[in-house]
Amino acid sequence: MKNLYIIVLLIGLFASCTNELEQLPSGSLPGEEAISNVNDLNKAVNGVYSTLVHRYGYAGDYGIYADGKGGDVQLRDLSANHFQPIVIFQTDANSGVASGIYQRFYYTSARANNVMLFLDGISDKDENKEEFESLVGQLYAIRALCHFELARTYAQLPGVAADLNAQNSGIVLNDAYYGVAEKFKRSTLKETYDFIVADLEKAIPLLSEKKVEASGKINQWAAKALLSRVYLYLGEYDSALELAHDVIDNSDYALYTQDNYLSVWAKTGTSESLFELTVTDNENAQRNSLGYYTNPDGYAECSASDIYAEWLLEQTDDIRSQSIREKDLDGDYLAYYTVKYEGQEGTSTPLYTNNAKVIRLSEVYLIAAEAKLKGGVASGSNDAVWYYNELRKNRINSYVDAVSVNLDEILDERRRELFCENHRMFDLVRNKKSITSPSVGNVHYDDYRIIVAIPQRERDISPELAQNPKY
Repeated sequence: MKNLYIIVLLIGLFASCTNELEQLPSGSLPGEEAISNVNDLNKAVNGVYSTLVHRYGYAGDYGIYADGKGGDVQLRDLSANHFQPIVIFQTDANSGVASGIYQRFYYTSARANNVMLFLDGISDKDENKEEFESLVGQLYAIRALCHFELARTYAQLPGVAADLNAQNSGIVLNDAYYGVAEKFKRSTLKETYDFIVADLEKAIPLLSEKKVEASGKINQWAAKALLSRVYLYLGEYDSALELAHDVIDNSDYALYTQDNYLSVWAKTGTSESLFELTVTDNENAQRNSLGYYTNPDGYAECSASDIYAEWLLEQTDDIRSQSIREKDLDGDYLAYYTVKYEGQEGTSTPLYTNNAKVIRLSEVYLIAAEAKLKGGVASGSNDAVWYYNELRKNRINSYVDAVSVNLDEILDERRRELFCENHRMFDLVRNKKSITSPSVGNVHYDDYRIIVAIPQRERDISPELAQNPKY
């Protein structure tokens, strides 16, 4: 249970993801005095978050990765081919996508591990117990989230895998600080998800319940929502429903309405945003940002697919039919693009600066609906159709409640609501449904290309690191 080849020094540990935080000097491995109090720890945790503001993190390619492979995003301008390998499933062992996503999420989890080395020596943790515990909880939650993204990208999803205990079916577990000479092996899929669940369970009691506007931090409700997502993937529907119901009933978060749905994407810390990654004018993925990919003023690569656009636009009573639009008045790109990444209020670089919505309350309603439909039981929970109706009545004009709901209808609702938020391929595959791609045609849910190859560089360093089948 070890991380990859990476030895991550604490160089740049205090790199801030917000302008007002001071960046401390770096350039060598600092002594233990470098993180000596809660204020230092807060800056260090901000630095961990900031590592995900990257081309291959949530602020760039990975933010819409599953939309690209799931068939709802279509390539438009092939002279700009930055996102093309994802859409055409070219993610072999030597691809930039394979190495980029792999290194990014392992790097972030390793940074979290490095910060944890200093926790015992924090001088004022007793005087600032609540803040200290929250910061520790955030480190565990970030590490869990990184492993979850790696697991669903480089290993089969639990609902598809024949045997969760099969050798090398999971990923390498980055659970401590390791030196450069370490060699690594993959865990089983069961060990992988046990690790993810354990880290989130450690995080939840430590985290604050407070909703801090535009904080870009994981609080207790966000961690519970993320864990409910993990349990849904695992098919543990009682636990998924219990956590989702808790977030819906007891948190201060609220669904967007028809009146504000189109305007919320330019704002930060909105009523549904359980966890969003802070992206600023100074810290962003630049020309590999979500906005640059999804706007004709940028690369214009990633539009809604023709099939998706036709399907959504015909639902004229649904406010989400207005969440894609033909943006280019000159007619150079006759396609529809999402409105979710047009730039945050007050930014000087709108195509670069869009907070990535990692998990929203809408998804939690749909987790609850799906978990209940699949047999989940939790005290006080509602019927699956209740969660489905609650979301839809906030999206559809003159909505009439449905009396029942099936899985395809829930998946369609996820498709409407979570477009360009990195879900579509995973939703299809975990439910054993094949993909219809405008670029490569039909892709079966267990096609080897669904899973990204382990980068060749990692296997050169660790020869016992098993490759995924057929790569």
